[in-house]
Amino acid sequence: MKLGSARDSARDSTVDPALGPALDPASAATAPRRGADGPRRGTVDPVKALLHRHRDLCERAVDPLEIAAGLEAHGVTDRTAARFRHRDVFALAEEMYARVPRDNDEWDALGTPGDDGADRPHGAAPDVHAGWPVFALLPGAVCALTVAGLALTTGGARLAVALGGALALAATTRVALRHGPLRTPRPAASATRAWNCWLLAYALLGEGLLRAAAPGGADRPWAPSALAALGLTAAVAPGLACARLFAVRARARLGRSRGLADFAASVRPLLIGVFALYAAAVGLALAGADAALGPGGVTPALGVGALAALLWLGRLLAAHGSTRAAALVYAAVGATEAAALALAWAARLPGCGFLAAPVQTAALAWGAPAVVCGAGAAVLLARAVRVLGRASAHACGGAA
Repeated sequence: MKLGSARDSARDSTVDPALGPALDPASAATAPRRGADGPRRGTVDPVKALLHRHRDLCERAVDPLEIAAGLEAHGVTDRTAARFRHRDVFALAEEMYARVPRDNDEWDALGTPGDDGADRPHGAAPDVHAGWPVFALLPGAVCALTVAGLALTTGGARLAVALGGALALAATTRVALRHGPLRTPRPAASATRAWNCWLLAYALLGEGLLRAAAPGGADRPWAPSALAALGLTAAVAPGLACARLFAVRARARLGRSRGLADFAASVRPLLIGVFALYAAAVGLALAGADAALGPGGVTPALGVGALAALLWLGRLLAAHGSTRAAALVYAAVGATEAAALALAWAARLPGCGFLAAPVQTAALAWGAPAVVCGAGAAVLLARAVRVLGRASAHACGGAA
């Protein structure tokens, strides 16, 4: 940015809060006006001050797109970029990338008083492991072998197969999520992990517990849902593949966009299309599992599919740095399912039999879990459309 551009920017007296006083073009242009013959003091180039303020971002950026995404994450908009005599944030980022100093002495020359580095961006997520396609297939394969082993064994051997399969399934799923496209920059909060485990447990055991809570059902055996286990583990592979597809296509569109609004308008339909592709893949997986296990009804399959969509959207948001919405939705859905179970068992208490019929009808006949999980997935999809339409969500893992 030339000095004349900084002087022209001084005509705008509005200070953008995202830039701070040290980056206000108006204050940056006051130094040369104090004396044309004396030495220039202060920040005479607002872009230079912007470079220093976002030093960490500029140092690790491999192209102008990362700088543009980082600026947007800190509140710099196209209107802000216009003060620097640039068309949009992308054009401003291109100049900043071209002017990135190549050694520490040059960085020191950009020193801006009062810059404590508080606004530097969060660290990026780790790179995707090259073997993630193999990792993605392991949970489904392990679950299929476990289900087959349970069908062929009895007694102690059956218990050993169940325990071994559960441990292997947990390990392979963890590896697939930690080293695949759905890896997250930061570990999930303890409450989020707890609700996630509860949702999975309810999918496996909830229907059996509800049936056992029915009048006369205490003596009937119940077992974990094989359909839920096979459906959810088979959904891991398409989930990782769809997340990778979305990340690659969104990154490509980020490179072709010439403004934040242009990028948002192009990436939001992409997200909806990828989500529809994932939902179709989960539907096919559930149909295959239902055919292999024997017809189990449409309602349980819908519940498992809705839960898979809910978990995938929450993980996708977390992979791009947004965790609060998923945590709240998981808690709301899990609390609703826990309340249904509590009411079903409370109906067995003296004088509370009137609770049995509505709970059993809503949970088993009407498919209330599918409705609740579907509603939660709709909320997360709306949130994802808003959050993942920002360029900052796609900067090396993003921080939205």
